[in-house]
Amino acid sequence: MKTLIILPGWNSNKQLWHAFTKMAKDDFDVHVIELPCFGNEPCPNTVWGVEEYADFVKNKIASIDNKKESIVVLGHSFGGAVATQLIATNPHLADQLILVGAAIIRPKKSLKRTLFATIAKIGKLLLSFPLLKSLQPLAKKLLYKAADSPDYQETSGIMKQIYQKIIRQDLTPLLPTITTKTTIIWGKKDTYTPLHYGEKIHTLLEDSQMHIIEEGTHGLHHEPHLHEFYSLIKTSI
Repeated sequence: MKTLIILPGWNSNKQLWHAFTKMAKDDFDVHVIELPCFGNEPCPNTVWGVEEYADFVKNKIASIDNKKESIVVLGHSFGGAVATQLIATNPHLADQLILVGAAIIRPKKSLKRTLFATIAKIGKLLLSFPLLKSLQPLAKKLLYKAADSPDYQETSGIMKQIYQKIIRQDLTPLLPTITTKTTIIWGKKDTYTPLHYGEKIHTLLEDSQMHIIEEGTHGLHHEPHLHEFYSLIKTSI
């Protein structure tokens, strides 16, 4: 039985991985490491980047009473970025890496981000008029949804500062340095991290295999894709 370390995505926690871990516990020694700001982990006192999150995970793994011969690290979405940073800087920490809809590639300038920023500025100006102020919460919700950025809407304080930092950290240069066996799993209909990002990650990794779930979106660890997702993981390890 191998040890499976799961790093959830932004705004995720152990509870949201419960169905998956329940399924996996017969085959693996499963540990879900909640990242600071989510679940039972408080936010840090300073603005962290992906590097600090990776160091946090490294210390958490070291504290696990692990007597297994093999460790597999699975990172989903933002957790995939943390897993990439972790394995790139600690190549002997795990025997295998699994990246699921991993938020690794962050273009400095994208059409969506530019459009989103422009609309936000115009909207802020229009909603500053007294008669329209009451519409601000609804307008923000619709804007973030249109931009596929509901996570930003749900952040505040230092969490928002962290979010603003990590979405600008492109980890693409780290990929060619990773020699750890890697399995990449992606939903073909993922709108948060588009499939072409996963395909690029696959080409840049030295030892990787890629699986695409045809009807899959971003949350492959939930129904209706849970069983297909778990089957791919089980057969790739």
